[in-house]
This record gives sequence, C-alpha cells and structure tokens, in this order.
Amino acid sequence: MQSSYNLGLVAFSLVVATLASYTALDLADRISLLAYSRSRHMWLAGGALAMGIGIWSMHFIGMLSFSLSIPIGYDFAVTCYSLAIAILVSWFALHVVTLDRLKMSGLIAGGTLMGFGISGMHYLGMAAMKMTPAIQYEPAIFAASILIAIAASTAALWLANTLRGAGPNRLMRKRIGAACVMGIAIAGMHYTGMAAADFPVGSICGAAGGVKPQWLALAIIPLSIAILIVTLLLSRLDARATFLSNSITRLNEQIDRIQGPAR
Repeated sequence: MQSSYNLGLVAFSLVVATLASYTALDLADRISLLAYSRSRHMWLAGGALAMGIGIWSMHFIGMLSFSLSIPIGYDFAVTCYSLAIAILVSWFALHVVTLDRLKMSGLIAGGTLMGFGISGMHYLGMAAMKMTPAIQYEPAIFAASILIAIAASTAALWLANTLRGAGPNRLMRKRIGAACVMGIAIAGMHYTGMAAADFPVGSICGAAGGVKPQWLALAIIPLSIAILIVTLLLSRLDARATFLSNSITRLNEQIDRIQGPAR
C-alpha cells in the first residue's frame, strides 16, 4: 500500500526526542542529589511521567508524520496502554541511572529491559491502528529495530549515569550533545520499526472511527512540549532553592562558630 511521510513532522519528532532526552539527563542529575526519600520518590514519579510522555509523544508524532491512502485512526485503550509502558520504562531508567553504583551487568540488563520496553511501546502503538489484515513485519528489519532500541537504551543509561554529578565545566555542552545522540537513537529505532512494517494492498484500519490523527496532533504536540519545559523549569528552580537553602545553613554555621568563642 502506498504511504508517505510529512518531513516537517519527522523533524519535529526528532526535536521532541532530543528534548525528552535532555530532560531525562537533567532529572537524573537532580534525583541523584536527593537524599530525602520522599522528595526522591516524588521526582522519580514526576520525572517518569514527563520523560514517558516525551518518548511516547515522539513516537506518535512520528506516527502522525506517516500517512496511508486510506482513513486511519487509533484505538483509545491500546494507545493509553502504550503510554503506560513509556512511563513505566522511564521510571525504570531514572531509577537505574540514579543508583549509587551502576555496574556493567546492571547497565546491560537495564538497557536490554528498557530497549524491549520502548520496542513494546512502539509496536503496541502500531497495533492501535487495528489494521485488517494485520500489519506484516520484515523479520530482519524488525529485529534490527529491537537491537537499535537496546543499544540506544544502554547508551542512554551510560550517558545519564556518567554525566550526573559532573563538574560545571562544559557540562551544558556535554548534556546537549548527549541528548542529541539519545534523540537520534530513539528516533532511529522508531523509523526503523516503521520501515519494517508492510501494509498489504486492500488493508482497512479498524480504528478509523476512533481517535483521529488530527486530534492527536492538536493534543500531543503542545502538551508534550509544555510538560517537558515545565519539568525542566521546576527542576532548575528546585535545584536553585536547594542551593540557596544549603548556603544559608552553611552561613549560619559559620556565624555560630565565630560567635561561639565570644560568648
């Protein structure tokens, strides 16, 4: 079946993937500095929500860039399941990279599980179209997409763990560079998975009466960008507040030491 891509949406999906990756790197650094368990759990949950929505949004923006010669739509329940997988995978990723020590075995196991999770999100999102006959996948390209997801996930975990707590020298450049690499890898997995899909001639979208692509575009694009930006701002503000609080505490301790002998 004839298909085409909207290159503008393809480029935008890459931007969203990169922004989600940068948010993940920033949150990993923030969470690793939190010793208070309640705050740590809150940032893990909030970070997983923002990162998961970002990754999931990249996937569906990529789906929106793809058009067939027939009306298409998405099953609402299956679409929500794919979002849930993205959030769970994001929570797992943030949890792994903020551990005190990340061993090579843990890195490989974590990257593999995360890769399967991202692949599951992607192919479940494809299944939300409920095509009849079912979408056929080229085995070699299908396997390649999963391997790319595992490799990308392992690299992302390693980068996030390496950069957290790093000194300020060129940290921003390194984080932006790492986010670009991660964004390209995530997008690469998605479009490799799309390349593996074959829609037989005469296929019908069983979810054509469900969630319309236009509705998804209007909801996902502004919402995902807003959530990622707000999460980054809150992370920066919270880090600044913590820094000021610690500075005041140290200042008070110094004052007490100076005044102590005088008393």
